[in-house]
Amino acid sequence: MAEALYEDLVREAKAGRSCAMATIVAYQGSIPSHGNAKMLVHEDGSIVGTVGGGAVEAEVILTARDVIAFDKPTMLSFSLNDNPRLDTGMVCGGNLDIYIEPICPKPAVYLFGAGHVGLMVDRAARLAGFDTVVIDDRPEFANIERFPEAARVIAEPSFADAFAELDVNARSLVFIATRCHELDAEVLGWALTTPAGYIGMIGSRRKVTTVFTQLQSRGVPPEAFERVHAPVGLDIGADTPEEIAISVVAEFIAWRRRAKAVMPIMRTMRASADQARRKEVS
Repeated sequence: MAEALYEDLVREAKAGRSCAMATIVAYQGSIPSHGNAKMLVHEDGSIVGTVGGGAVEAEVILTARDVIAFDKPTMLSFSLNDNPRLDTGMVCGGNLDIYIEPICPKPAVYLFGAGHVGLMVDRAARLAGFDTVVIDDRPEFANIERFPEAARVIAEPSFADAFAELDVNARSLVFIATRCHELDAEVLGWALTTPAGYIGMIGSRRKVTTVFTQLQSRGVPPEAFERVHAPVGLDIGADTPEEIAISVVAEFIAWRRRAKAVMPIMRTMRASADQARRKEVS
């Protein structure tokens, strides 16, 4: 069982998926499993291994999914004597502590656009614990000398050529800051076909509306743009590339940590475009 658990853990890591490891770390008396038992919980709640089954295990699974979402460990304590519901059908009557820790791959930020803002976002994102992959069609901007600590630097003749080289998953972030509306629209159209957990595009509200309209005319439904953060970054009045990078990476962190106080004020492309259109009409 332990071998299958660790084999599964390796598969999840290679796929870029997060999971949580639940381990019995202390117990007294009779418990529904053995000391140091482990259980791996996937993002969808499926499991490998067991910590004893029953209501205890069900509660561990629910908590583990929160641990994955917030990327923060926790400890659960159970007293089967004090709470007979947890001991239903087991007749154990002991106490146990279960430590649940997240196993989350470092999120990768795919930075489209290696200009001044892209350079600052690369630096700030790495300081905040993200891997960065820099993509541009200009080798004079996208090169290892300019981005020496990025995980990858890709300079292809076109952004479309680079798409096939990217392995985007649900923990990935896509940041779009190319040099023109047309390229932004091209990259965003591709990003919306990926499972990326976060998609952000830099630009004024006018630019956001322009790209929104372009992609709608190509058949992208309006609801798809609810996944897109645009204008990207927290609205802190940022002006310089350095300030913009701080606002953008702060939003990256808020998304990663599921910050309840911040999530409602993160701007979506659909809302921004609708607001701009209402202003034009009025």
